[in-house]
Parts: sequence; C-alpha cells; structure tokens
Amino acid sequence: MILFSVKTLKIIFLILLLITSTITIAQSSNQKSKTDQDYPEVSLINTEKRTFHSNIIKNDFELHISLPFSYSASDTTYPVLFSLDANVKFAMVSTIVNNLGTLTKEIPEIVVVGIAYPLKGLEDWVIGRNRDLTPTKVAETEEYWIKRLSRLTGRNDIDVTTGGADNFIAFIQDELIPFIELNYRVSTTDRTLHGTSLGGLFTLYTLLKSPEIFNRYFASSPSIDWDESFMFQLENDFALSHKDLPVKLFMCVGGLESEYYLTNTKKMDELLSSRNYPNFKIETHVFENETHGTTVSASMGRGLKILFNK
Repeated sequence: MILFSVKTLKIIFLILLLITSTITIAQSSNQKSKTDQDYPEVSLINTEKRTFHSNIIKNDFELHISLPFSYSASDTTYPVLFSLDANVKFAMVSTIVNNLGTLTKEIPEIVVVGIAYPLKGLEDWVIGRNRDLTPTKVAETEEYWIKRLSRLTGRNDIDVTTGGADNFIAFIQDELIPFIELNYRVSTTDRTLHGTSLGGLFTLYTLLKSPEIFNRYFASSPSIDWDESFMFQLENDFALSHKDLPVKLFMCVGGLESEYYLTNTKKMDELLSSRNYPNFKIETHVFENETHGTTVSASMGRGLKILFNK
C-alpha cells in the first residue's frame, strides 16, 4: 500500500480537479459548436439573394429580392420598390411591405429590390454607402471614416471615398433596372425609391437630378445638411429649369432628431411646396418622440400607405 502525505493528496486533488475542469470545458465547447451547426440561420420567406456586377461602378453588389406571396401563382406585373442600405434594413422593409400588401391589403403587393454590398464586415457597408449615396466629395468625411473604421476594425485597407451619387444613379438606371425588368415581372411605369439618412439624401438628390426614373420617392431622415447648402442650391436650380415635377414624395423626420435634421427637412418641404408644380404631390411628417435610429421603422407603414393610396 502506497501512503501519501496530506500535502501530496491536496496536490493530486488539485491536478485531478484541473483535468476534470479542462475536459468539461472542452466537452462544453464541442457541444456548443455542434449546437451552432444544428440550428440554421433564420431566413425570410419568398426572398432571393443575387450577386450583380456593375460595370459603371466596377464593383459587385448584392441584390436582396422580396417577392409578393402571390408571385409564383400568378402572371401579374407588380410595382417595384428599390430600397437602399439593404444590408441592415431589408428584413424590416420587405416584412412591412408584405404585411401591408398581402395580410392587411392596405397597399398593392410589391416586389422589393434591396441594394446591398458584399461584406467582410459591417465597415464595408459604411464604405459603400459613403461612396454611392453622397452627391459631392467631402474630404473631412472621408478622413473621419478612414480613421474611425481603421481603429475599430484593425484593417489597414480601409479607403473611404465620397461623391459617387451620379455614378450610382447611372448604375440604377442603366444596369440595375433593366436587369430587374428582364428577370422579374415588375412594372416599367411604377417604381419607388426608398432611403434613410444618407439614403434619404440620395433619394432627394435623384428626385432633383433624374426625377423620371421613379414615380414615388420616400426620403426618411434625409441628411440634407451634406456639404452645407448644396441640396438647397440644387433645389433652386431645378426650380429655375423645370415647370413640373410629376412624382409623389413622402419625406419624414423624427421629433427627437438633431435640430439640423428637423430644420432642413422642414425647409426642403416648404421650398418644394412653394413651387406649385402642377403634378407634384408631397407630404412631410414629423414623428414625435422618434430619433434618427427609430424614425425609419416608425415611418415605413405610414409612408407606404400615403405614397400608394393618395
């Protein structure tokens, strides 16, 4: 019989405890990995994801497509809504569109085309939207995001550019819309553009640069403050050269947003309304107690019903 001192027994006990704990942690880790693999990610019904290369922008895009529930059983042609920032907003937009179009029948059934970016990380969405949704080059914004994203991600390949909105309009008009009309049963005369924040800025920019592309425009919390008074000068130039603006516009802002969002949105509403374009319809709404982060969801149903029912 081998005898151990109390001190030796304590050491043996601690070693056994450490071994047991290590095995338990490893088993728990293996079980977690197995569990993670057993449960697939949540998907959205009646949706498709396609990769689309733009020769104009020389980049790939992801298209997130949501089809009406009746699509496969019909030969109907549907209105189409192009929604920006689809990497973070597509699920919300497509769900609300389908709820209102199919379940409660408050708007027509609509095909949703979400424009998204292939991502290594969420920083690539920030890079893409700064490039595509801004109408002019602002060096200070580029420097700010390069420093911030490089610091947050540790990546040394961060390059932020601005001022690519004209190329993005050309991409939508000359490449994306023809592709969607070729591959899906969508109307060629009933298109809506939806964007929020910088996407709202781009929506208004498209309205004033190429209004004929879309019939309906939905600008949520638009960043009209971009590059100081640029958008107001653009609106004035448009008014001097146009006698009509035959589209519908829904514009909104949250009551708790920064003062420049509130002030600029109200000013743009007043300017556009004062032009008295004979075929222009505009409705602007301030959503009280909503912030820049919550106005987009608060406004989605209201905006769609106004655009499609008035």
